[in-house]
Amino acid sequence: MRWKQYDFQSLKFQNLAAALAPIDVRLGGTYSDFMIFDPNGTDSFKDKQAPELYGNGYKFDSGFFDSPFQLENFTLSGKHWDILNTFIEKVGWNLMFDFNLFKWKGDLWDPSNAELLLNYSSERGIKIPYFQLGNEPNSYRHNFNLTVSPQILAEDYRILKSLISKYPLYNTSRLYGPDVTNLNVPHGSIQYLTDFLLSGAYNVISGISLHHYYLNARTATQDQFVNLTVLNSLKSQLQLALDIVTSSPVPLPVLLTETSSCFGGGATNLSDAYLAGFLWLDKLGLSAQYGISRVFRQTFLGGSYGLLDQNMNPYPDYYLSVLFKRLIEGPVFSVITEPADQQLRVYAHCARKNIYQAGDLVIYYLNIKDIEINLDLPQFQNADLDLYLLTPGDEAGLKSRYVRLNGDLLLLSNSTLPPLNPRPHRGPVTVSPMSFGFIVVPNFSVSLCLKYFARSANRG
Repeated sequence: MRWKQYDFQSLKFQNLAAALAPIDVRLGGTYSDFMIFDPNGTDSFKDKQAPELYGNGYKFDSGFFDSPFQLENFTLSGKHWDILNTFIEKVGWNLMFDFNLFKWKGDLWDPSNAELLLNYSSERGIKIPYFQLGNEPNSYRHNFNLTVSPQILAEDYRILKSLISKYPLYNTSRLYGPDVTNLNVPHGSIQYLTDFLLSGAYNVISGISLHHYYLNARTATQDQFVNLTVLNSLKSQLQLALDIVTSSPVPLPVLLTETSSCFGGGATNLSDAYLAGFLWLDKLGLSAQYGISRVFRQTFLGGSYGLLDQNMNPYPDYYLSVLFKRLIEGPVFSVITEPADQQLRVYAHCARKNIYQAGDLVIYYLNIKDIEINLDLPQFQNADLDLYLLTPGDEAGLKSRYVRLNGDLLLLSNSTLPPLNPRPHRGPVTVSPMSFGFIVVPNFSVSLCLKYFARSANRG
């Protein structure tokens, strides 16, 4: 949240952001619990309300921009709030805003600073479709030596819901929580989420929000990024979440509101390399199969797991994300490979309508073998296919910070993205060892996709 170090007027920055639209962006994370909104403020400051939180020098995972600094209360001024929201509106993003939970009145959350921000924002017509409160509350004792029980947090969310109901601009905005950590970590996330729902939160929030990281940045290795056990570990996490949610009196959608390869800022030369795309693309495919309604990538800019580096240059995962957004929309389909092979992971979706026609199909794959594979698609053997094959960009191989599309190196031209054009093809598709990509089947008229877009047209 160090706003001043980013140039929101930069055409390069705007173009890179707009290429991902429409998306939801979360402004939150660890730093959200230290943010004080002051319409006329300029400088960060310490608040003596919770001195035990200061000066610990932690570097945590935060949202949107990931810049480490001492965890102390700081000011978000009206000026920088305006700049940020002007940028968000210009590039076509939708904001999820995470309020500071470390403001209390007795045992409960004090909404006065949130009310100040909402008053300011409402007067200026700033749209905020989604809200959260706090970040990873099940880990507060471990990280900050304080506790907010799931029962208290459920009551705090009721306070937030009551607050936003007063504003015509926000009374239909959705609340998501409780933003617990991985469901397999030793900080009680499973019990916390369960108790949060049992405390009646299912009547307050619009969806369950979780975080997920596969690995620890300090210990992650190259082999782990293509390890089947690591890849498949997400399945158990998602199934756990669905089991908890379906046992609730009101089953709610599940969101991954903070997720990447490695917690702790990402692993240098791994999370920022071509290699990271295996975990990222597989996560998108599995999340779709398990019905996860939204996946928020940690983070847009900064750290080793950012989509952009500090100079706003794209890492390979940026281009992978842009292609996913451009090509895919709607229902996911089960794909069976013969013979069954977990080292060839294949997913299928409807194609997005702004590039292709309703009913077209997208198949995407991860080949984690060190040999070429022929993808024989007997259903489409006479079809004209569009190939988007992604391979490492230079001699660094899997550790390359560059990526090629159909053999062409993807580089910005001044402030403009390179063309991301497909390669026309017919017949079996030969994919490179240790690579991933997308295959579009135009003019296929998948009935479920046709129905999906027909319903979307009727709603809109």
